[in-house]
Amino acid sequence: MSTPLVTVIVPTYNCRRWIGECLDSVKGQTYPHVETLVVDDGSTDGTVEWLRSEPRYGFARVHVQPKNAGASEARNAGIRAARGQLIVFIDSDDVLEPEHLETAVGVLGQHSEVGLFCCDSKMMGPGGETLYSGRTWHEIQGEIKRYPVRSGLRSLDEIFLFSNCFPGFTLRREVFDAVGYFDQSLFPLDDYDLALRVAGGGHGVYYCHRPLARRREHVGQQSGSANTVKVCRQTIRTLQLALARNPELRRTLGRAARRRFAEVRVEMAIGRLHGGDIAGAAGNFLRAAASDPGQLVKVARLGGRRLQRFAASV
Repeated sequence: MSTPLVTVIVPTYNCRRWIGECLDSVKGQTYPHVETLVVDDGSTDGTVEWLRSEPRYGFARVHVQPKNAGASEARNAGIRAARGQLIVFIDSDDVLEPEHLETAVGVLGQHSEVGLFCCDSKMMGPGGETLYSGRTWHEIQGEIKRYPVRSGLRSLDEIFLFSNCFPGFTLRREVFDAVGYFDQSLFPLDDYDLALRVAGGGHGVYYCHRPLARRREHVGQQSGSANTVKVCRQTIRTLQLALARNPELRRTLGRAARRRFAEVRVEMAIGRLHGGDIAGAAGNFLRAAASDPGQLVKVARLGGRRLQRFAASV
């Protein structure tokens, strides 16, 4: 598999503003053997018409979904239509760095046991401006969770405790036949669920600690901070499904598994506090503390008026 065909799947929904930049990044890859497939999920902003009228994007095949069914279903449609041996995912508001495909193909060529390649990402704003002083997603999340991540193979245990950033997920096509496609019912945690299924199914997961993609943050983003409570609910569902598929995780992780759930419930509580749902936040904090008393430290860190309001609600 020295020069396999790589299919880059770009699901899109009303992202005409950014999809050109995304496709430019695919066109600018240092790896030459690429098929580009845009899957439009029922856009109403003229995305399809614009793409088909722009000669510079003639290299991209455009598939139009019969109706808006969600990003996971758009990705699944792309998998079914793909011709490549390797499949890469990049959302239409994100971009790939020029060396992404070359790096992913190199890793998968060297490690036959690897079924999923993933990488770090920098974050940018709506206009492409660099956010967080150029610090990467994994750097920030690793600091928050006190969980450093390095390049190399990641076990199911590690992925359960700390997920990977999605832009640039690269998989062998046959892995989908073994573990299944994306699950729309878990969106926007469908990528995390897929990574857990890949690792739980005995396929290697390789993480490259280089920012080989850029993830755009903007209003309306499904996995953004405004959707914290929904994302946390989906995270809990995703983790519960992983435990059901791989019950050995409870034995190998022990208290760490309970702490993982508790951390998510604390995040949900903070999201509820931001939304003014004091009673809901209190319930989440109490459930978190019941499974991991150390989470009470996070409650204390809230401090000031929020902590007083939380205490009063209990």
